[in-house]
Amino acid sequence: MINQNKWQFSAIFLWCSVLGLTIDGSVEFTSLMPIQILSGFDNRPIWIGLVNQDRIDASMEWSLADSREFSIEVSDSVGDSTIVVLKRDSIPIVKSLTSEMLAEAVIIEFSEGNSVSGTVVAVKTSMPITEGLVSVQFDETLGIPVPEEESVFAWELEEGGTFEIRGLPAGEHIVTANAPGYMPAQQQLRVELGDQLQELHFQLAKAVHIQGYLFDGHYQAKVEDEGTIDVVVSPPESQTTEVRTEFDNEGNFKLGPFAEDATVELVARTADELRSRPILVTLPTDDIVIYVHQWYRVKGTVRDRDTGEPFVSFKFIHSNYEELEIEDERGQFNVEICDDRYNLTVGIRASGYSFWSSRPIFPNSEGDDVDLGIIELEPVYTVRGRVLDQETREPIEGAEVLRDDPSLGTGPRGLNIRVWLVLHVKTTTNADGEFQLSGFPAKNSTIVVSAPEYESISQTFDDVNVPLEFELKPIGTIRGQVVSLNGEPVAGRISVSNGAISTDDDGSFEFKVRAGTHRYRAFTDLGTSKVVEVTVENGQSVEDVRLVIENIGRVFGSIEGLLEEETASVWVDGVAGSSEYGASNGTVMLTGIPAGHHVMKSNTSFGRELETSVYVDEALEGHATLIFQGGYALSGKVIAESRGVAGRRVNAIPVDSSLPIVRTITIRDGSYRFKGLVNGHYKVEVPRHGFTQQVLVQGDTYSDLHVHAQRLSGKVRGSSSVEGAEVRLSGGVEGQEISLWTKVRANGSYLLKGIPSGTYTLKISHPDFAEVSQQVDVFEERVKLDLQLNEVKLDVED
Repeated sequence: MINQNKWQFSAIFLWCSVLGLTIDGSVEFTSLMPIQILSGFDNRPIWIGLVNQDRIDASMEWSLADSREFSIEVSDSVGDSTIVVLKRDSIPIVKSLTSEMLAEAVIIEFSEGNSVSGTVVAVKTSMPITEGLVSVQFDETLGIPVPEEESVFAWELEEGGTFEIRGLPAGEHIVTANAPGYMPAQQQLRVELGDQLQELHFQLAKAVHIQGYLFDGHYQAKVEDEGTIDVVVSPPESQTTEVRTEFDNEGNFKLGPFAEDATVELVARTADELRSRPILVTLPTDDIVIYVHQWYRVKGTVRDRDTGEPFVSFKFIHSNYEELEIEDERGQFNVEICDDRYNLTVGIRASGYSFWSSRPIFPNSEGDDVDLGIIELEPVYTVRGRVLDQETREPIEGAEVLRDDPSLGTGPRGLNIRVWLVLHVKTTTNADGEFQLSGFPAKNSTIVVSAPEYESISQTFDDVNVPLEFELKPIGTIRGQVVSLNGEPVAGRISVSNGAISTDDDGSFEFKVRAGTHRYRAFTDLGTSKVVEVTVENGQSVEDVRLVIENIGRVFGSIEGLLEEETASVWVDGVAGSSEYGASNGTVMLTGIPAGHHVMKSNTSFGRELETSVYVDEALEGHATLIFQGGYALSGKVIAESRGVAGRRVNAIPVDSSLPIVRTITIRDGSYRFKGLVNGHYKVEVPRHGFTQQVLVQGDTYSDLHVHAQRLSGKVRGSSSVEGAEVRLSGGVEGQEISLWTKVRANGSYLLKGIPSGTYTLKISHPDFAEVSQQVDVFEERVKLDLQLNEVKLDVED
């Protein structure tokens, strides 16, 4: 407490002791101790700190004065106390107090001490920085405390980015330069008694932030809850201040500050234990999206099939075909991977042995390890052969020969043909059509051979020592043009077996095809053609095929009411090619629509669906308008057994049939969100659970959906491992067909959750066992059913 009355009043207060209680409950008396500034007073604020080392808390208490004479409140039992007096541009004063000093005034004399001057500039431009502060942190050995809430020893930058600090005692101090929009910088300053004016020069890097959001890679949804982001900065010395992470209500983050030109490694984590891969960001950068995934461990043991010896060195391949070197005397691996692929498989590769690939891995929600057990690799061999033209028997040079290992799978997911290419399990023929290719097991190997202008061929063989011969059939060519009714060329698209191919600007096209009959149809802005069939023999060239645009009916449509960032797909039901994608508010035109009554449909990127009728008249023109009404949201969670359920389809069907149906899928915590609804009643469905609930939307509305919580579990047994067996539960509930499925784990257990009450058919299938089907009633909260699988019996002829 400061008493700033005149000095004569201080004496009056010396006898006015105040009765108080100490922390330990004893009585403590306080008095007012006078302080007088004898020299160095310049009307600047003076900070006074007092600490009593005999007190239990021994805390520093600060007071502020702005006169030459004042008093502070002290304990009569001063004991071992210290007073600290601070004034900018003067050397700090630290005095020890005793009880005898209470009756006398404490005399303070400030001295100027040493000084330091300098400049602060931007590191890239060398331009002076004129807004900011330079502050001092005193040598710790001097024991000079300062108030935390005030910058007592801080000096503003002057014009030209200059500064001057005065009142420095002898010692090793730290000087810090701070400026808005820049990273702070520190320098150590050694001051000795009698030093001349010293100089410091600071170069500050511009401070930048990283902004973005987290994205659940499995459920393809933005993470709207807060997370944490681990940061490693390079070079580390550029990070001169604390990194702060801020999330807003929509899950967007702001991270920093960082020095411009720094490289930052980020690893994001969410509350439900999702984690991103490490990503590198060079600053400055645009807004980023960090994908987070569930992580789990895959383990197993790799052995030689013939000898049973473990592999001490091999490669583990996972995710986006990343290879991990494994060194283990027991041939074991235990690798952490993430579920960044819908149908994840892993592989093992060792020199001189066949490549091994797992079946698709489906990690469970509990995050248990995936045990692949014993993996046996077999030795591989080199195959030789040649490739010939079937018609001429001439060798084909440059034909591509590829090992097609059925164990890798040939589907669009998992470790398919792209992995083989990465592993270079391919070669090309020489001028004599000959090839040799390594990496084949002793039996049941397949080779795929292809060459330009020829049909590819696949052949399985059993003996790697017998030379192979492949005869390729020459492919045919179909050339033609898309034209209008009057013969004018028209650019467009032509439907083929695997999609559609655009024509040249003049409507011309060319296809390389196998022998056989092929069907084509053209789509243009004018309309569509009829289907044209073309038959081609081996190596035959068919010219001048004409696809005539005859059906030129059009529907001129209009879309209204799409929300910001919402787009729509529009088509006429039952008319192939009559569609437009990514449409926004405004007009659309659909072509190739025959005369008559049709239904025009649309769905949007926000899950809204709408349809309307349209009539194409004799002039082959029709008009229709699609109006998406509403701007409100309905959100909540799908909950079963008090937990959010992810990956569930949710439909919002309005009672007013003229309004659009809206569909979405719940994210990892079970949350769902519909956008663009109007006020009114909706029937909200979760089809997989046979669940329906009436919800009244009035403005933005929140409604949790508590779906059925019944569980069906049990054990599946067989004469050997039944791991990976498929368990399917199907049946009807209140007019809806319910279908749930899962996989049997390594210990034979299975679990199906969120089942509506009802009677179902349970089927269990495994390639090594006969399928089992059994009816099961699920009316209780927990139902258990164990099943036995029997091996498949093969018919053997005598």
